[in-house]
Amino acid sequence: MKTLIKYYDKDVLKNISAPLTLKPKKIIFFYDNGIQDMIWFHSLKKCFQHTMPNIVMEHISLNILDMVEIYTKTKKALDNNEDCAMEFTGGSELMLIAGFKAGAKKGVPLYYTDLVKGVILDLAENKAIARTEKLTIQHFMDARGACFTGHSHREPEKERYKDILNMCDVLFDNLSAWKSTSNYLQIVVAKFSSQEMYIKNKIYTIQKNGQKVSPDKKILYAFEKFGFIKDLKLTQEHMSFCFCSATDKQYVINYGIWLELFVYIHAKNSGAFDDVRLGALIDWNAYDTTRMAGNEIDVILSDQSMPVFISCKLRSADAAAVNELLIEKKRIGGWFSKGILVSFGKDRQERSATYLRAKELGIEILDAKDVLSVDFEQRLIKTVKEHDLISLKWKKV
Repeated sequence: MKTLIKYYDKDVLKNISAPLTLKPKKIIFFYDNGIQDMIWFHSLKKCFQHTMPNIVMEHISLNILDMVEIYTKTKKALDNNEDCAMEFTGGSELMLIAGFKAGAKKGVPLYYTDLVKGVILDLAENKAIARTEKLTIQHFMDARGACFTGHSHREPEKERYKDILNMCDVLFDNLSAWKSTSNYLQIVVAKFSSQEMYIKNKIYTIQKNGQKVSPDKKILYAFEKFGFIKDLKLTQEHMSFCFCSATDKQYVINYGIWLELFVYIHAKNSGAFDDVRLGALIDWNAYDTTRMAGNEIDVILSDQSMPVFISCKLRSADAAAVNELLIEKKRIGGWFSKGILVSFGKDRQERSATYLRAKELGIEILDAKDVLSVDFEQRLIKTVKEHDLISLKWKKV
């Protein structure tokens, strides 16, 4: 097979899975003439060129409600190209009907991709001919016309994983004290230059609401014990210490990052996922003249060629967090993606209204009970692996 003919779909995975697996020399996409922005096809070609650098791509517009036009143009493409095959994952219903008629009449191979099971089927013989190629997050980003612009937080070195998890244990068991300590540190650090590593201040400071706030000594000693600060000195009146590195400084003064680090490290340590990223900043339009991060996604991972988007909230879940995650996952991965909200409330335990709404929308929730469990890593894997896309097909998402 040299030429693969497909019908363009708004769902990224439907467009890229079969071509990246079958690796034709040429791909022809038929698309709705209502699409005016040709960047969609430029983005697809960029995605394909990573593994097929010499790929030839054509895109042909048509009226998706005109079966005669669909059939005629498809037949013409089959007649004018050698060694063709057609793949029917994507496109409108009339495209599939007219296209199947043209392909069957021409006698070319007709394929369909079961994206959930990860196999390409020969429709004539109803049997699998190939396992789909394993896709990365980068494939989805390229095909979507987006790009990574960096990370909001530095990903930790592997040798720091144990210290970070030990610090998480301290913070998660003393969340109220960590909140006040974080408030104190952010106010104090703001008084110094961004490059300054040495911090000294009175043992209390004043918040915007006029109330005094002090750091929790147990938490500061833990930061020193696990190597995030050094030379800690505490008296009745003053406090001083030095951050061990710029990365440590970023971690120590950020209240919510510890849950993100916790999830990221467990996902990395599990070895169950193909790709794991922390604090990814995304520019949704890689082809305009502006480099602008439109979204930050706390943790992204790839599981069996499907992107998984994880939002981490060191508080109870709410409707805004659920909706934000839903938009992010649909924007990159479409229906064939997964979303998990890891929060520090009791939403899952108590089956709160937010939890029930998230389930309706296909968003999984892990709460404080899961985070504090000794087997969080296995719970995370189970949640990702058992997230049932097939059952979601008939839900009002």
